[in-house]
Amino acid sequence: MKNILFILSLIIWCSCSNEILFDIDKVGDIVTRAANSDSTYCFGASDSDVVEDFVISPKDDSQPLSRTLCSYVEVNGTKTLLQPEIVSDPSWLDYLICFQYYDIYVLSVVAQDNTSSLRSGKIVLKQPGSNKTLTVGITQNGIDNRIMISMKELYSNHPIFTATTTYPVKKDISCRIPYEAYNDGGKYESSASITIPKGETKGTYEMDYNGSPLVFYHGDIKGYKLYEGTISGDGIYNYSFYRYW
Repeated sequence: MKNILFILSLIIWCSCSNEILFDIDKVGDIVTRAANSDSTYCFGASDSDVVEDFVISPKDDSQPLSRTLCSYVEVNGTKTLLQPEIVSDPSWLDYLICFQYYDIYVLSVVAQDNTSSLRSGKIVLKQPGSNKTLTVGITQNGIDNRIMISMKELYSNHPIFTATTTYPVKKDISCRIPYEAYNDGGKYESSASITIPKGETKGTYEMDYNGSPLVFYHGDIKGYKLYEGTISGDGIYNYSFYRYW
């Protein structure tokens, strides 16, 4: 009798409620959703948080530059690699490929020679399954490597001259910048000799006028005037400089 009353009450509750205890037709969807909830996609750099952008010299040496990527889906502890698809890329690339190497993917590029100014673009990849996209920036330097000459005082009467290039120099570059250091008592003419080492973008030259006759007899240096200088070395076509007053 108790069993009959329980069944009747259950029927009455179900007929009055919008909730469904169990729907056999939904079993497939429930299983699918459970499986999907255990899926984890990886699409990005294999060895860091972000994929480093490509930076290419004006005249490429045809040796590919590469970045390593991870691209897989993990379901219940099992990883399956997913080959990234190349969606778009700059037209000035001679070579672009994304290939599997063991459990990672390698993105390799070779650019055409650049005979003009700096140019940049993007490589867009898509991961099948997740439809996630990954964008990798790519920049190719121009042929004009510009040098910026600037100067500041580290402390009174102690100037430091800095030469900074847009791109790393392929050989040592020497700069000679004439200048004047002056105060109320007169001026001191000299030149800053700066060397930018091969592979670097900056060189410095320091001078200390503390103890010099100009400072000893007439006080602190009041200003400096920089003039057009000379540059020797390969790969430098023009330069500009700031004046310090």
